[in-house]
Amino acid sequence: MEENGQGTRLVVVSNRLPLTLEESGGEWRVRPGSGGLVTALAPVLKNRGGLWIGWPGTTDDVDVGDVWESASKDFGYELHPIFLTREELKGFYYGFSNEIVWPLFHDLQTRCNFVPEYWYTFLDVNRKYAQVIAETSREGDFIWVHDYHLMHVAHALKLLGVERKTGFFLHIPFPPIDVFLKLPWRDQILRSLLEFDLIGFQTVRDRRNFTQCIQLLCRDCWSKGRG
Repeated sequence: MEENGQGTRLVVVSNRLPLTLEESGGEWRVRPGSGGLVTALAPVLKNRGGLWIGWPGTTDDVDVGDVWESASKDFGYELHPIFLTREELKGFYYGFSNEIVWPLFHDLQTRCNFVPEYWYTFLDVNRKYAQVIAETSREGDFIWVHDYHLMHVAHALKLLGVERKTGFFLHIPFPPIDVFLKLPWRDQILRSLLEFDLIGFQTVRDRRNFTQCIQLLCRDCWSKGRG
């Protein structure tokens, strides 16, 4: 499990990096972020080494300077930023993630805005994440992807021909089938999630809801998984 040689490294992939960028006097500085995911995983990466891939909180038209090398030294592990355009941020984060998945998975269906362009931007950004994973990780690493923003990453890696051990953890509820049926891209999402080697949920109920959706909506996937 060593970082050098051919040992397994942990590669954490999330929507946001565990940091906040601040501009002061025309220069960008980095300070540690907060939240449960950072609290849980940052010490693990710091102790054993590894990578964290995610969005730094700025769009690609903002020059943040060469802050990542020094930030990685301060954090004790490598940070790899993924810069998004303003259009990508609008469609992927504010659109598909926050206007479709989050409200639907919390059974707030009246708040959903099923805009087709959001879906295509979601796919494009997940491919962008997968490309960075392919470029910065190596065979033998374990890629641990977090939350609903990045449900398509394992499938995108497969399309790139990149073989990695992957895990996914969903940090919000997985809805029952009568709610999940409202998602126009339900089949694509289910099949994308099944590309991960391991999937984790917050509760037994979430796991049961997911399993039921697979059984009823993706029967060929279910039969292959049990075969």
